[in-house]
Amino acid sequence: MPFEKGKRVLVVEDDPVVAMVVEDSLRDMGLEVFVDLSLIDALGDIESGDFDAALLDVGLRGETAHPVMLALQQRQVPFMVMSGGDLQELAAEFPGVRMMSKPLDMKSLCKAVQDLLA
Repeated sequence: MPFEKGKRVLVVEDDPVVAMVVEDSLRDMGLEVFVDLSLIDALGDIESGDFDAALLDVGLRGETAHPVMLALQQRQVPFMVMSGGDLQELAAEFPGVRMMSKPLDMKSLCKAVQDLLA
C-alpha cells in the first residue's frame, strides 16, 4: 500500500545487510527512508529531522537504543523495536510500543509500519 508522498521513516540498524533489506521494503511502500547505523547518528538525525515513524534495533554495536527510544517518545514519533534478543523487559518499560523479533518477516514488518503511520 503506497503512502502519500513525504512520509519519512527512520531506520536505526547496525547490521548493514538488514538495514538495506528494510530500507528497500519501505521504499517499495513509497516511503522516504533514512538509515542510521549507529546510536550517535540516530540521535543527531532525530534532533535535526522530522520523522513520521521509526524502526529501531535494540542493540547497536554494544550500545543500547534506549536513548533513541526516549528521544522519539519525547518528540511523539511512533516507533517499533526490532531485536534478536529478549524483549520482555523493554516491553514492560515501553508499554504500547510494538516489538518485533528477528529474524524479521518482511510482510509483518510492512504491516507494522502501515499501522505506525495510520
